[in-house]
Amino acid sequence: MNEHHLILPALRAVLPCHTRQEIVCIGGGRPPASDWLSRLVAKDAQKSPPIWAIDRGVNICRALQLSPALLIGDGDSADAEAWTWAVDQGAKLHSFPPEKDFTDTELALHIVAQNVRDPLVILTAAFGGRLDHLMSTAAVAAHADIPCVLADERETLLYLRDGETIHITCETFPRAISLLPFTEECTGVTTEGLYWELANAQIGSRTSLAVSNVLAPENSAKTFTISIARGVLGVYLCHIE
Repeated sequence: MNEHHLILPALRAVLPCHTRQEIVCIGGGRPPASDWLSRLVAKDAQKSPPIWAIDRGVNICRALQLSPALLIGDGDSADAEAWTWAVDQGAKLHSFPPEKDFTDTELALHIVAQNVRDPLVILTAAFGGRLDHLMSTAAVAAHADIPCVLADERETLLYLRDGETIHITCETFPRAISLLPFTEECTGVTTEGLYWELANAQIGSRTSLAVSNVLAPENSAKTFTISIARGVLGVYLCHIE
C-alpha cells in the first residue's frame, strides 16, 4: 500500500507514498524550537530518523547536541567550530564548492534520492530568513523525485501530486490552511473538513482562491482531507503566527 503515516509534533498525516526511511534534514533557515525538534527525532526510540545537516544547519545540531549522520554543503555559512564538531562526531562529509549550479538543499535531496531507498525527507529550519531561499526550497521540494515535507512548530508544508489524496489531523486548530499551486494549474481539487470547501476546483498560480482557509468550526476531530486530479499542490498550515 502506498501510504505512510507521518507523525510530527502536533500533527499527523497519512501521506500517499511508500516510505521505508524518514530522513530529518536541518537547513539554514529559522531554527525550530528545541523541544519540537527533540520530539521529532526522538518520536521512536527504537528507530530514530537519521539527521542530515545542510550547511548552516550544523549550527543547530551543535547547539542541541544532535550529531548529524551526514554534513552537506560548501560550509560558507556554517560556523567553523560547528563544522569541525560534526566531523569529529563522525558525520560523513559531502563537501561542495561555493560556486555551483545547485543550492545545498537541492544537493541534499539529490543525495537522499541516490542513496536511500523509498525515503521521506522532513526538512526543518526551512522557513524564515530570506524570501529567495524559502521560495527556492519550497519549489525544489515540490518537484523533487522523492516526497518531502517542510515543517517546524510554526508552519508545515506538504505536497500533493497527480491523483493523490492526503489526510491530516491536528492537535489544535491551525491559524490558517492554504492550498498553494506549484504548477501553472491544479485541477480537480476537492476538500473535506474545511470552512470553505472546494469540489473539483481549479486553482491557478495567478490567483489566491485557496489562501487562509480554516477548519470547519464543527470539525471537532480536527481532521481534513485534500485531493487533486492534476498538478502539484502545496498544503500549507500556519500553527503559530
